[in-house]
Amino acid sequence: MPTAKPTVTPTVTPTVTPTVTPTVTPAVTTTATSAAVPPEGPAVTPLDLADIQGNVLRGYSARLARHFALGVTDRACAGRLLAALLPGAPGDGPKVSTAEIWSTKPPYCLTVGLTWAGLGSLGVPPAVQQLFPASFMQGPATPATKATQLGDDGPSEPGLWELGGPKTPTVHLLLSLYTHSHVPTLLESMSATLRSMFATGGVVEISSHDAAALPDGQVHFGYKDGIAQPRIKGVPGKQLPDMQPEVDPGDFVLGGGHINQYGGNFLGDLPTALGNNATYGAFRLLEQDAEAFENLINKVGVRYRMDAEMVAAKLMGRWRNGVPLVLSPDTPEPKGGIPHGSINEFDYAPTPEHPTYFDDQKGARCPVGSHIRRLNPRSSLVMGIQYLRRIIRRAMPYGPAYHPAKPDGLKRGLVGYFICGDLAMQFEFMQGIWANEDIATAGLLGSRDPILGAQPPEKGKFVIRTNDSRDPIEFGVVPRLVTTRGSVYCLLPGIGGLRFLAALAPRSTP
Repeated sequence: MPTAKPTVTPTVTPTVTPTVTPTVTPAVTTTATSAAVPPEGPAVTPLDLADIQGNVLRGYSARLARHFALGVTDRACAGRLLAALLPGAPGDGPKVSTAEIWSTKPPYCLTVGLTWAGLGSLGVPPAVQQLFPASFMQGPATPATKATQLGDDGPSEPGLWELGGPKTPTVHLLLSLYTHSHVPTLLESMSATLRSMFATGGVVEISSHDAAALPDGQVHFGYKDGIAQPRIKGVPGKQLPDMQPEVDPGDFVLGGGHINQYGGNFLGDLPTALGNNATYGAFRLLEQDAEAFENLINKVGVRYRMDAEMVAAKLMGRWRNGVPLVLSPDTPEPKGGIPHGSINEFDYAPTPEHPTYFDDQKGARCPVGSHIRRLNPRSSLVMGIQYLRRIIRRAMPYGPAYHPAKPDGLKRGLVGYFICGDLAMQFEFMQGIWANEDIATAGLLGSRDPILGAQPPEKGKFVIRTNDSRDPIEFGVVPRLVTTRGSVYCLLPGIGGLRFLAALAPRSTP
């Protein structure tokens, strides 16, 4: 049985004390019952799409990506590099993308993130740096207790990281280049242009991290990915409907008059010139052990007379084609099918809006401890107020596709951003509490997230409910399937914020 880890609280004590805290601190409960959907709030402030970086609120659906981790060596030159990347800047080089509506999809998307140290390297005054939330200032690797609480221990501990750890160079900027074509020609030509700009731009390339979409939008464990993103009010483009309320933009976008889930704004006391329309991103490099995953589902299937695909569905909460167990508990191909546009229209219990909905409170269809149910409880209260702590996932696979019949031992996984308005209340709470705590809720006690969780050396527990003599199936053979290989926390400023940072560069003397 897994050993319980220290409890993660939504706010982590900083090594450097900031002068402000998030506007409102959420109450944390341990109730496991359903409640009413929060009433609709006041009219939403329109989004300034021209000032929000691309691929933040609006997904770009890239085929290829390359993330450049950079260190600033010359503040003045780095400021001019940032200015050259701004939309409308002279020159033919790549420009930072915005969330503006397009009639024809652009061939590339470029985003710029800055770490807390990176803001200082560009000349943000120390007094302003102290206004940032503690979690952003600390980053994901410090203190060591926080890294452990997030599941970054053992093989995932920061001392072993390739990026963002105590033994790797400090990352100041993270440039992410995405292309729509699966042919690498454009990615390579634009990368060459960017690298020529780096050479004279006062930065050094610490590392680069490539990603490439797999067929049918899958990840290396074989699941269809990118399905359950939050629906955000006022964001243009197609968003898959579900049975959860739309999320206010203030849950992700700082400033701009937007209201967050707690009735405040995550901007805090940051100057609006820097913080308006910014967001935070936890950038993660996550290695996936596809061979161990396939061995797990086959071993459990044989032991408990269950098809391996059913085991995979129970661990995730969806069949590998994306169909949720709640809507189709027995087959990935239900009679009549489920339209792709309806694949998120489900819940785990009746609500006032859907009083006759199927009640799966005990997890007969979708296990309470499954990945999607732990990290998005929907109307249920696992810990905290329902429908909150949503994040936007902008991660892509890296490494070659895995073929179970041909194990190769090659490294593969996911790399990209987990985007939110507050790292402690959203990303760290989900990662620390929901994924890696054995929460005192029926079906979760003594276990961790079966996909993402940092399982103990003796392996983790998982429970599957059945309607026969096997009920409940409880097995303790879940290995650690995902290992953290790197992480940094970034601020992704609005275009105005990037312009503010570029203007901090010292002017050349005549």
